[in-house]
Amino acid sequence: MSASQRQTLAERVAARSGVDASLVEAVLAAHAVPDSHVPVMARSLRVTRLRLRGTKAGPQGTGPFDATFDIPTGVVMAVGANLRGKTTLLEAITLCLRGEPRELQRDVAKWLSDVECDTEINGRPTGFRIVMRDGAIAEGSIVEATDLAALRSGGMGTKTVLAAASAKEYARAVDVFMLDRLSLEPLLAALNTGGVQPHRWASYFGALYPPAGREPVLIGETAMAGLAGRLLTVFLDLPGAALYTRVRAARDAARNRAKNAAASRTSDTERADARRAQLDALQAARTALGELALRSATRPASAVAADVTTLAGQLADAEAAWTAAGALHRQARAARQQDQRALNDHRESAVARALFHGLDPVACPRCEAPVATERRAAEAHSHICAVCTQPVTTDDDGETERETQAALEAALDASTRAAAAALEAYERAEEEVTKLSQRLTEAEVELREARDAATTDERASLELAAARAEGALAVLPDDDPVLIDPADTILDALVAELEADLVEPSRELFEELGAEIATLAREFGIESVTEIRIDRAARLKIWKGGADAGGFTAQSPGERLRLRIATVLALLRVGHRRGIATHPGLLMLDSLKAEEVQDSDAAALLDALIRAAAETPNLQVLTTSADQSLPVGKLPADAIIAPPAPDQPLW
Repeated sequence: MSASQRQTLAERVAARSGVDASLVEAVLAAHAVPDSHVPVMARSLRVTRLRLRGTKAGPQGTGPFDATFDIPTGVVMAVGANLRGKTTLLEAITLCLRGEPRELQRDVAKWLSDVECDTEINGRPTGFRIVMRDGAIAEGSIVEATDLAALRSGGMGTKTVLAAASAKEYARAVDVFMLDRLSLEPLLAALNTGGVQPHRWASYFGALYPPAGREPVLIGETAMAGLAGRLLTVFLDLPGAALYTRVRAARDAARNRAKNAAASRTSDTERADARRAQLDALQAARTALGELALRSATRPASAVAADVTTLAGQLADAEAAWTAAGALHRQARAARQQDQRALNDHRESAVARALFHGLDPVACPRCEAPVATERRAAEAHSHICAVCTQPVTTDDDGETERETQAALEAALDASTRAAAAALEAYERAEEEVTKLSQRLTEAEVELREARDAATTDERASLELAAARAEGALAVLPDDDPVLIDPADTILDALVAELEADLVEPSRELFEELGAEIATLAREFGIESVTEIRIDRAARLKIWKGGADAGGFTAQSPGERLRLRIATVLALLRVGHRRGIATHPGLLMLDSLKAEEVQDSDAAALLDALIRAAAETPNLQVLTTSADQSLPVGKLPADAIIAPPAPDQPLW
């Protein structure tokens, strides 16, 4: 797509979205919409050698092993009795090329110490090296070489392009490397949470090593997130298919974010309509009440009644406060009076003592008996009163008297202030009671007048309408409706335009692909197939004997296995004829006789695979069978991996 053509795309998106072209250009740039579609180089992946080293333990024999398998192009079959290591060959290759195990048995993994897998990726010699410890990847590396001999020897002409010190690091290294070398992008899928989930090389690998026949997915190993259809469009290199998938995932993620944001509230349109209706109802009720107020001097009875209720409550509270303040005032006044009396008594006692102390009586003031001379003498030196024989106050006792008087004066001062404060509070409370009583009386008069007004029913009806509208508005969010992000509108339009660009070229391509799958299905033993159609979602529609036979999942497990193989081979054949990048060409099948495939069917299927490999450049099929006679006479000796003896293991 040239720069002018890209501008045309921007104009088309702008016209469809109604957004300014300059903003459309910015969104296209933000999502890396390329100036033009560059066809991807042809992809190819071929295994050339597998080496397994380690120490075996178990009933099949013990001791160290070091087995190397050279693997030619075309169809290669590993044969041997069950549990003799056939599937392990495929799983070991998977461990190297996928970056992580799929179904490698734990006990077998613990036997392995080193795994080497040599390949050619787009014609370039590439080796995968793994060191195993206790059944897990401990170290790993990817090396490239000038030729396969150098790769095998590890000498001159090789270089390490990626190295890893753990299983996780090795998986990441293989993921990045394979996506880059095979010109593949992560497959993006929108999440319900609003995020985007990338499906990377491990998801692509499911198209190289398909699952068992009973699984419901046509291509790949999972049906989630529409991955089968995404794999199909990538392997057909439809112009803009990868871009369409990426932009659609971004668009769907944005939609999910918006949906989640609005999940707990009414839709914007409904909310705006409901709010407008309630605002209109409230305005109408208020306008009518205003007009009614002009015709009536009184306020609404309900409002006056509310005032009466409020004032009555306030008056009751104020009277209670007044009563409490009065009691407090009386207590404070009594305390002050008591403190005053105490101080007066003390002062009078002191004066009396001072007065009588200065007297020199000669006789008792009560009985007039004379005071004896010896008592007068005792009073002088022992301070005992000559009249009553009680101790006479000294100067020290006078100091105590002064301290007592000071304390009594302080107490009186405090109680005087408290009494004054209590009196002030009492007077304020009394004033509040008087004021509220007056207001309550006025409100009650107004209420009687309002209830007698001829407009009471009309006013009540209008007030009820206003209250209902206000109540409805209270539960409706008062924020403005959420505005639609122009970028989301642009993404919608961009997805629509890219999809429109895919429709025409994909129609002819998928018709050709469906016809090729039908041809191969018949060659693989499903002879009743008359027509097969496939769409961009990787859904098959099958006709047998001219009658509708349903989709892929409606077929038997054995037929599903054949249809999976036919789909991959059809991709390769159509891609080769059209000169487009498709499936890398490596297909691994565990047991051709699985899934109810009979001996005659397995032989026919193997013959068809051999013919397809001869007619399809870069195709390599690695498969297994417990029937050691199956490949004899059909495959060359170097394409049959067999044990030394019928019951012995392969390695």
